[in-house]
Amino acid sequence: MIATGGLILLAGVWLIVTGLLARGQLQSVRTEVHQLRAQLTSGDLTGARTTLAALQTHAQRAHGLTTGPVWALAAQLPSGGEPIKTVRGITSSADELASKALPTLIDVRAKLEPGKLRSADGRIDLAAISAVRPALDRADSVMQTETARIGALPESTWVSPVDRARTDLLTQLRGLAGEVRSADLAVHIAPPMLGASGTKRYFVGFQNEAEARGTGGLPGAFGILEVTNGKLHFTRFENDSYLGTRPTGLNFGADYQQLYQGDGTTSLYVNSNVSPNFPYVGKIWATMWQKASGQRVDGTIALDPTALSYLLAVTGPAKLPAGEQVDAGNVVALTQSTAYARFGRNVAGRKEYLLTIAKAASTQIVDAHGSNSELLKAGGKAVGERRLLVWSADPAVQADLAQTAAAGIVPDTTQPYAGPVVINAAGNKLDYYLERSFTWQRTGCGSLRKVTATVTLTNTAPATGLTPYVTNRGDQHPDGVRPGDNRVDLEYFATRGALMDSMTVDGKPGTVGSGVERGHPVLIADIELPRGATRTIVFHLTEPEGKGSPQVLRQPLVRPMNVTIDDAKCN
Repeated sequence: MIATGGLILLAGVWLIVTGLLARGQLQSVRTEVHQLRAQLTSGDLTGARTTLAALQTHAQRAHGLTTGPVWALAAQLPSGGEPIKTVRGITSSADELASKALPTLIDVRAKLEPGKLRSADGRIDLAAISAVRPALDRADSVMQTETARIGALPESTWVSPVDRARTDLLTQLRGLAGEVRSADLAVHIAPPMLGASGTKRYFVGFQNEAEARGTGGLPGAFGILEVTNGKLHFTRFENDSYLGTRPTGLNFGADYQQLYQGDGTTSLYVNSNVSPNFPYVGKIWATMWQKASGQRVDGTIALDPTALSYLLAVTGPAKLPAGEQVDAGNVVALTQSTAYARFGRNVAGRKEYLLTIAKAASTQIVDAHGSNSELLKAGGKAVGERRLLVWSADPAVQADLAQTAAAGIVPDTTQPYAGPVVINAAGNKLDYYLERSFTWQRTGCGSLRKVTATVTLTNTAPATGLTPYVTNRGDQHPDGVRPGDNRVDLEYFATRGALMDSMTVDGKPGTVGSGVERGHPVLIADIELPRGATRTIVFHLTEPEGKGSPQVLRQPLVRPMNVTIDDAKCN
């Protein structure tokens, strides 16, 4: 008995000592993963290799300290072995990642140096992109597998430092795994979309957020972009009048038909993007163009002036034929506010002017003056804000795109979801002055939980200085409206299975329409928004618990929406 007790005591001491040593090694690993991510992003490959060497050493030591019979037996204890199991799992996965996945990321980053990916004539090196695909596939597989393994380890044990170590490392690895997955998808998507096997043609629509639509703003001018073996050029530009009314015959199902009946989304170009789900919009645009021109496109792209500003900040200003410059600082106001003041009721002149801006800015960006890495960052920022969206007519490419933010998909998911979407209902251009904030609060625990979704809309339009074209009311409005008074439809996309308990506007019971899109209940409120006024719309809901925090649909408008999430913590 004494000998057995002594062995148990020695084993316990061994676990404590080696566990503390392993903890120190893992703390270094966590710090080095963060540092490696930053170095890969900035292109500091020399620093990344130095960091990786240290990371591999610390991961290997941590793994070595937590192997052997004592750790293996302790991890199998039916009660109390959870922290031991967690530590062993963390060190094993960290060592696997450091030896198999992370070195590949540095090699791939070296081969895809942004400064070398584009030749002097602007052609993108598709062969270089395709060459790294197998290695990146393997790295992505290891990253996803090991991150999932750590995520499946006991989350809450009786040793809080172990729990924190798991959480901290998992946060870093999930961020890195997401970046690797995005890079892997990009090398799958880019070659076929950029004409590796022949010329590809794309419809590029420019959205005007002075008049809100589901994917952002009113579809206005557009261009046709051709890409052959990585070389991009625009072949044609038109204003919105070219498509006008163009029935497509598309049918996206009974739910879509019921929700958007009367809007003419599949026949009127100006209403073609009322739905925030961009694959629907992409198909509509492609079909409208084919019916109008007889020309088939391989996909569609949506851009807004804010996305153009991000890109022009890298490429430098575009010059119009008359000598005026369009740059990152003025393109948003110029296209969505100034143009209306300058041209007044001269609609044809304004459309021609905006088309000229679209041509000049697009040519400047396609010619890609400036840093390629900064251009990629600018494009990534626009994608992250849903200001740059892409749809492909190729099912295989679209399947990859659907896993990225660039697809602009309203996901068919049971995960908690929150999507406040504003649609202009007045037929004016006053959404340039619209400010929005959104708060999502969930209380209680259990299979059904209470959700309060609060949307605040403020009309900051000035009392004077706006042209009648901007303030026009094309709707059936109440008597006594003033220039600058606006009206919007607020569509709230809720979690699948959600039920509305009540809804108020400024504290008073409101009237709500409803529908369904891609499984999500859609609640619709008609909001009159006088100049200078703020309206607070509150939806009280009962929703299925789902998994995790809500995915928020952030509709891009001129002024970004402020979002606050307040989620009750439940074990």
